[in-house]
Amino acid sequence: MRLFTIGDSVSQGFMSLAAARTDLCFSTLIARSMGQGVGTQYLYPEWLMGGLPANIEKILRRLEKKYGSDINALDWLTILPTLEAVLDETEDFFERGAGSAEHPYPGGIEFFHNVAIQGFDIADSWMITPNICKYQIKLSNDKGDGKPGFLTLPNAAFYRTALKVLNPSLNPLFDDYSQLDWLNHHATASGGVDNLILWLGANNALGTVISLQINQTPNDPNQTLNSPSQNPQSFREVREQWNLWHPNDFEAEYRELLNRVDAIMQNNTNPNWNVFIGTIPLVTIAPLAKGVGSITEIDVPGEDKPSRYYKYYTYFPFEEDTVRETGTLYLTLQDALYIDDCIRTYNKVIKELVKSKNSQYPQPRYHIVDLANALQQIAFKRNAGQVQYEFPEEFKFVYPQVNTKYYHADTTGRLRQGGLFSLDGIHPSAIGQGLIAYEFLKKMKDVGVVNNTQLDWKSIFSSDQLYSQPITLMHEFYDNKEFAETIIKLFGSNPLSRNPVKN
Repeated sequence: MRLFTIGDSVSQGFMSLAAARTDLCFSTLIARSMGQGVGTQYLYPEWLMGGLPANIEKILRRLEKKYGSDINALDWLTILPTLEAVLDETEDFFERGAGSAEHPYPGGIEFFHNVAIQGFDIADSWMITPNICKYQIKLSNDKGDGKPGFLTLPNAAFYRTALKVLNPSLNPLFDDYSQLDWLNHHATASGGVDNLILWLGANNALGTVISLQINQTPNDPNQTLNSPSQNPQSFREVREQWNLWHPNDFEAEYRELLNRVDAIMQNNTNPNWNVFIGTIPLVTIAPLAKGVGSITEIDVPGEDKPSRYYKYYTYFPFEEDTVRETGTLYLTLQDALYIDDCIRTYNKVIKELVKSKNSQYPQPRYHIVDLANALQQIAFKRNAGQVQYEFPEEFKFVYPQVNTKYYHADTTGRLRQGGLFSLDGIHPSAIGQGLIAYEFLKKMKDVGVVNNTQLDWKSIFSSDQLYSQPITLMHEFYDNKEFAETIIKLFGSNPLSRNPVKN
């Protein structure tokens, strides 16, 4: 097997709050660059009805088709029924239709070469199995969560997604297969695994910018890992109380991950294997959480230039006055700095653990792909508009240019900002996925796995419909606060759940 991918939502191709466009994700681009037959030699799941749990782009395209580029006062009376129709299609398909947990993936496919799953944190890679998914889906159904409702999402969406990825055929033989079990399955088969992409850890911090709150683990691996592991069926439910791992808790889990991966790869039938490990980007750069208010220049140890931080971080449609007047959820400057300091420590841990593993081999087997540094260089606001990243040559005279700001197009269909993130403001667009592929390919070329870093950028740009067919009613996010709140609630957060800020 030339390429196998383990990761979370980014590696799955999660876009605009839905799993997933795996056909557009970076590992699929890499497989194609390697000459692999995508859909034959490199298999990945395809997600119908826009994917799970809710596709914001699909919602906006439907609204745009019905109302055009401007929703007038009378139109707002029918917005919710239109929104409900889109959500209901997805809910029916994945709860009761052909995409439900009772139906195997079409075509008799037993496994995928990409087993990345949205929401996975480090330990999920060995803890979450199809049996656990089935248990949790049934539990949710028994509670009545799967009944049709108004503006509701498919229940147990995390477990429904994981089940389709980990056991697409619903073969009982694979009901106890985690991501790492699939790696072992392929590594010990004839031919083994040539190259493993391993990119986990973002979800050990990402919840902070989704909820705009910090709930840190207690600096005790017994509470965060060992004790929850005793009851696998409720493993995630115990850990959902936290959204930011203390660096020591992170180190314990990442060490365990690398130990498990290394034990598998030592039994790889292919002796010339390589593992490419992504570092964790600073989640406060994601445009879902927009910096507002006064700016502070922060000198970060080990970095060449100061980074810009803001007084508050709130959801992208809102400004500082909204934070102060309504109590919209927000992070403070100190919160953002603390989250980023934790992630910087995570990346130091990853690099130290990789260095230790490589010392056990005659030549390096584990290779760092520093995606954290790449995103830091690309970040528009963090760098005060002075982007440091060296884009591929094909980006130089592409118009409109792209950046990391939240996506916006005007009513005439011209892209005004953004382009590197999808509409959820967290996950990369198709173009952003291309840049991730480019970063991996640069390291793979250095190692000798590929001969060049070439990608079909023309196809990547055209495949990104947010870029090639901009949405003309994006202004409604800013002109209509109620509409923005309705969409943000799809993330599971009430954007107006705090008290007003007091001087």
